[in-house]
Amino acid sequence: MSTSSSSLSPALAAIHPFAAQVGGHAGVQATEDHSLLLKPAVPREIDFYQRIAAASDHDELSKLRKWIPKFLGVLKLEGQLKDSNAAENEGGGNVEVVPVRGNIAPEDKDTSIRTAHLVLENAAYGFVKPCILDVKLGTVLYDHDAPPEKQARMIKAAHNTTSGETGVRLTGFQVYSNDSPKPILTPKSYGKSIKKEQLPDGIEMFFPVSSAPYPIPPNPIETSEADVSKPGLPPILLHCVLTTLQADLEELKATISNIEMRMVGGSVLIVYEGDWERASKAPSTPSGTAMTEEDEDDEVEVEIDENGQIVLESIPDEAIEEEDEPQAPLCSLSLIDFAHTRLIDGAGPDEGVLKGIQTMIDLVRQRKDMIAVMLPSDE
Repeated sequence: MSTSSSSLSPALAAIHPFAAQVGGHAGVQATEDHSLLLKPAVPREIDFYQRIAAASDHDELSKLRKWIPKFLGVLKLEGQLKDSNAAENEGGGNVEVVPVRGNIAPEDKDTSIRTAHLVLENAAYGFVKPCILDVKLGTVLYDHDAPPEKQARMIKAAHNTTSGETGVRLTGFQVYSNDSPKPILTPKSYGKSIKKEQLPDGIEMFFPVSSAPYPIPPNPIETSEADVSKPGLPPILLHCVLTTLQADLEELKATISNIEMRMVGGSVLIVYEGDWERASKAPSTPSGTAMTEEDEDDEVEVEIDENGQIVLESIPDEAIEEEDEPQAPLCSLSLIDFAHTRLIDGAGPDEGVLKGIQTMIDLVRQRKDMIAVMLPSDE
């Protein structure tokens, strides 16, 4: 339901493209303070988040709350399709919507659309220098109801990348040098180009140690050779990160093994602090992004005012209350991207996803063991 812009309040802080997005489809927006993300979503992904939020504590689904981004609700944005030909593809992925100032002209009604956005907590919020890795999980990359030609294309993609054999593909990542404010970005093309034997090299690039030289990423984005001198944490901090993430991955695998679902195109998102001072003060307890029972899946109605700002009719109080400076953990691990996830009674766990998580456990353990020999001796 739309109301006049003069009667709507409060206004959501200005939004802009999410700069730290290293994988997934384009179109994710961040609020001005970076605390919330607005992610275009298809009905299946919205339903997934709502079912997890509504699950009772006795339901195995409730255990996923710890591992998915905090869900604040669904926002409906009215705008106009940037590409009118995209309307027919709305159900198959993200579409780009241009905000409309004022009323939509009658001749443009056929390209107008009300898109649903998930309002999610930003997993990178509170980190000074967030090192971020998106890892695509699973050995099957297509929905069972996808057209035959797409199934064939995705089977080939799994075979030609690390997905088919290991259940993981590195879809992009960024790391920081302690003395530079700019991230070192490695694009999706790197993860698509490597083989199983090169996965440890990719993990080493994402978890660099400050005392070792860093290889220049293939086709780096907005990165000069001077920027890639020595990113990474000191060994003792990096070892703590890897120890925590290994424990998280093992717990996540135990949780997923009891969930009857098929997760196609989902990812595990790893974030750790790249700023030495902040990392040395950050708590290093096991991560996970807990979502409490009080978090409701409220639907939020919005429209665009004359200045192009999103104006909300209602928004959960926790999203607009003033809060203290965020205290991010040393690292965090989340499951993301559920546009093609199905909860299927009687299907058992997704073995391809479990294989991918085990691959990540092995890779993180191997990297941790390499760092362990660099730690100072107790003697």
